[in-house]
Amino acid sequence: MSLREIASDVTKSTIIGELPIDILHRILENVPIKDVVITSILSKQWLHIWSTLPHLVFDHLFFHHVGASAANIIRKILMHHTENIQGFHLISKSHTLLQSDVDQFIMFVSNHGVQKFTLDMDTDGKYVLPDSIFTCSTLTHLKLSRCMFNLPVDVQFPNLVSLQLELFSIDCLVGSNNATLILPVLETLELMRCFNVHSVNLVCPKLVNLSILTSYTVAFQCFNNLGSVPATDRLDVSLNLQSLRICDLKISVKCFSCLLCLLQNCPKLVELDIDLLEKVDATRNHSSELFYYLKAHDQVISEVLRMIRTVRLRKFKGTAIEMYLVEVIIDNSPNIKRMNIETVQEK
Repeated sequence: MSLREIASDVTKSTIIGELPIDILHRILENVPIKDVVITSILSKQWLHIWSTLPHLVFDHLFFHHVGASAANIIRKILMHHTENIQGFHLISKSHTLLQSDVDQFIMFVSNHGVQKFTLDMDTDGKYVLPDSIFTCSTLTHLKLSRCMFNLPVDVQFPNLVSLQLELFSIDCLVGSNNATLILPVLETLELMRCFNVHSVNLVCPKLVNLSILTSYTVAFQCFNNLGSVPATDRLDVSLNLQSLRICDLKISVKCFSCLLCLLQNCPKLVELDIDLLEKVDATRNHSSELFYYLKAHDQVISEVLRMIRTVRLRKFKGTAIEMYLVEVIIDNSPNIKRMNIETVQEK
């Protein structure tokens, strides 16, 4: 190899180190964190780059590689970090962390400007989130799984834009029947298999996307007790939802009455996604009653569907009432562009 070729190779090898630090950060965010740490031995420059990495992701590969040393390694990485931590993510469905370690990590990142936080770890019980999470005003994205927290009275996350909760439960303070969680700028809310959320009033005036997947008795200040409100009545507060997904919607007058009441208060809704969950035999028992109910409320239906552009019906079985529901949607949705129907998969 000639000297020119060697010089060319050396030049090429240093090009990546000459990139702007924000570009290098983005590159390293797609590299396993154990390999990112190794780059720190290359030079003082690379030590500075990894110690200022804005997003730290400790995923299944990390926990599988380091085993029981995970907590100590995470602690050392945090102690060597010299800048704010914008994103901090603990993700492994097959590894656990001690409650005390989780508390320490949350407290540390809360004091270092964390904006995006994910906790999705395996556990025999549930991780109890420390009170410091409620004083973290920098949070914009929060994703929690297998967790719970004791909710103080009238708590708010002033800058939270996205909240995703899975296998989550909430306990109010002793002596408090209800608590209010104020989310003034929240746009996306996902609840999946959550428990005891009925004891909380969620105030989300800017909500755009709502997804409720197998969660139980969810209560919102703006549409509490929907089952007791006639379909022709409006609630006091309008939602800014553009997308709505409802799972396990039973084929019954009561459930469809609640649905119409909710839709009436979503004047900006353009996307509707519904899982129709009901045994065929049970569906037959409700078909006649629901058929006449939909006929009697055709004007309300026309109003709530006038802006809809996309509809998706899942777990479709092709029963008579389901076919009629498709007809009702098409006839009353003048702006509809797409309709997807997903049938129940045969096992």
